[in-house]
Amino acid sequence: MKNKAIQLVKYINKVYRFEQFLKNLYDWRVNPSIPKYEADTIIFTGILTGMSSFNQMEEKLNEGYFDKIVGERITRGSADTFGYVQENSPVQQYRQYNYAIVKNARYNKVFQGGTIDGFLTIALDGTRLTGTESPQRGCEFCKKTEHESGEVQLHEDFVGVSYVGKPPNLVIDIERIAPGEGESTAALRLLDRLRLQQYYYAEVCALDSLYPSTPVINKLLEHNVIGVIRVKQEHYTLIKDAEGLFKAREPDIIKTAANIKSHWYGDDSAGKKYRYNLRIWDEEGFTTWEKAKAPLRVLKVEECKADHYGRPLEKPKVTYVIVTAGKNEISAETVWRILHRRWDIENKTFHDLKKFWYFGHDFHHEDNAFLVMRWMIVIAYNLFMLFFYRCIKGNLKNYTHKGLILTLACTLYVIEIPILDSS
Repeated sequence: MKNKAIQLVKYINKVYRFEQFLKNLYDWRVNPSIPKYEADTIIFTGILTGMSSFNQMEEKLNEGYFDKIVGERITRGSADTFGYVQENSPVQQYRQYNYAIVKNARYNKVFQGGTIDGFLTIALDGTRLTGTESPQRGCEFCKKTEHESGEVQLHEDFVGVSYVGKPPNLVIDIERIAPGEGESTAALRLLDRLRLQQYYYAEVCALDSLYPSTPVINKLLEHNVIGVIRVKQEHYTLIKDAEGLFKAREPDIIKTAANIKSHWYGDDSAGKKYRYNLRIWDEEGFTTWEKAKAPLRVLKVEECKADHYGRPLEKPKVTYVIVTAGKNEISAETVWRILHRRWDIENKTFHDLKKFWYFGHDFHHEDNAFLVMRWMIVIAYNLFMLFFYRCIKGNLKNYTHKGLILTLACTLYVIEIPILDSS
């Protein structure tokens, strides 16, 4: 059996020039006791092998765990040193490398044929990373929430964008939500940066019910990206106008035991557990929101979970969706499927980042170091996912993500040659 650690590093060095990225990193320290390249090599290795703190990395460093990864005996470095290195490291160099990973993945046809029904689809959503009531564990950039009891919680909130549907669900970008601003403001800033850095980043963007506003809609129209936006507030005038039309006619789509599984690629495991009895009303050409730069389309989706024979398992639920593209551009059934697969960013991407990659862990809560560590985790996660889905051919059933992380942790310790020189 191939050594998975060597296999991983060969892959990320050859395809994504990871070692070159490490050697080009710099920081603002003067006369450093440990080189930047060496410190980040240890940290990245710690992240890839499931270490949740700088203290764990220091402990393993003292045991000689990281000697093989750089090909020499390392005696320098501590938890405090790692934190200080990240305090003095420009965030932008990590963000730019992650952009390069995503661009390279698209160039290598990782997403050939799209991610949902032929469309290259992303989801944008917000998430809470950290929360504490201790002022010592917060900083001036933390958001504050005062509870009825008078206690004040300090927390870090981010918005993120990742591909959804067909894996790997790579994280394209993340943006911190600053104190005093809403999620939509940070999301608009993130979309502007995506357009500038990635240009062609997606064909469809799925958003939840926090985002149905004309600034977000117009931004997606400017980027030539189809917006699929869930609407929770039925009191919107737009929804009332659409409902008036829908009540007067039968649904456009009626399906029994419909499946959210997409059939354009063979190993999609979605939809194994549930089917849906589905009714969809679909109408376009709404100009109710005068500030929107194009007429909007509204779907009313009535669905209930069903068994494989179409027998209902619950009461029907109704959801309204705003779409920025017409019926001739994207079908109603594809919109419904995207609506469901939008949850991939929460149930898969954010969930895995927090549970297995310690994305919400406070490695070192200084402003710059906190951001640098978020990007280092995103980079490690993306490279791992690309390796998992592109290199372990035919063996995906033999590995889980956590299982492969444990395998990497073991094989790193027993290799006979320096990994970074194993090309």
